[in-house]
Amino acid sequence: MAAKSGGRRDDRYTIDDVARLAGVSRQTVSNVLRGRGGFAADTAARVLSAATTLDYRPHRGASSLRSKRTMQLGYHMPDSHLRPSSISLLQFMQALVRAAARVGYDVLVFAPDGQVLEEMSDLIDSRTVDAFVLSELDLPDSRVALLNERRVPFACFGRTASNLPQSWVDVDNVAGIAAAVDHLAGRGIDRLAYVGYAGSSYWNEERLRGFQQGARRHRIRVPKRWIVCVDDDANVPAAMRRLLTGQHPPTGIVTSNDSLAALIYPVAASLGLDIGKDLAVTGFGGSEVLQLLDPPLTTVVLPVEDIAARVVDRALREISGASSGEPGQIVVPRLAIGASA
Repeated sequence: MAAKSGGRRDDRYTIDDVARLAGVSRQTVSNVLRGRGGFAADTAARVLSAATTLDYRPHRGASSLRSKRTMQLGYHMPDSHLRPSSISLLQFMQALVRAAARVGYDVLVFAPDGQVLEEMSDLIDSRTVDAFVLSELDLPDSRVALLNERRVPFACFGRTASNLPQSWVDVDNVAGIAAAVDHLAGRGIDRLAYVGYAGSSYWNEERLRGFQQGARRHRIRVPKRWIVCVDDDANVPAAMRRLLTGQHPPTGIVTSNDSLAALIYPVAASLGLDIGKDLAVTGFGGSEVLQLLDPPLTTVVLPVEDIAARVVDRALREISGASSGEPGQIVVPRLAIGASA
């Protein structure tokens, strides 16, 4: 392990060092890192910043013995994480592991071959994890219903049904897409189309709503045929060819996902259209891999590090019983400008 300046090794920093750097008591550091509550948000931020600066890791074995906790969070990774459209969720999982490590927790990632509820029940019965973290939620979601019924702590990246605990953090889908529309309209692009996914998932509906709200704000009329919602990525090339070869085609396309935006590039090239010159394209997700596109994609960036840290904090509060019925949290994403728009 690399040594810090001054020759002291990372693994020798103590909780007292963190307390001195943060300007708080040893007990406050312990409370923050264990999610016990009873401290201000700025205090928690100073403690977590100090722990990160010193790369402090609580001794998991000792903590586990004292608290009778496993010091593990269980994260369900659905098969959909392996799809190109879910790159941002893989980035969230990586950020989750880092955020959990900062407070002395490991993340147990499970991807069951069979029934996810059975796998979760086994983890609950064996007391393998202290809490669960879920993403890509449905409304309602059977996983959340199980955890609520079994009174098991959990936190989510994504929203839960209104009749269930609101221990979640999510991105503002409407504001993110509307920001993309604002950017294109500000450049004088007023022939806008939308490409998203079909289905009743709330994020699909919200991203379409963000596009429609943005278009109305700029008094942009969007023909119905220019709102394209696909069931599968395989349908995108044909749909884009029809869209871009019609009479007076759009000059800008707002998509609900980076992978959809990436699929437009080869179609545009085959039609002799230059992305960024003849056709503006925006994405949603901010996945680093797709920034290798030429030209680089203008996209709504999900703040996965911030979201993961908030989700871990919510999980620790649930474990400690300090949540007190808090509402969910909405995080506003930012628009990263690339040459595609």
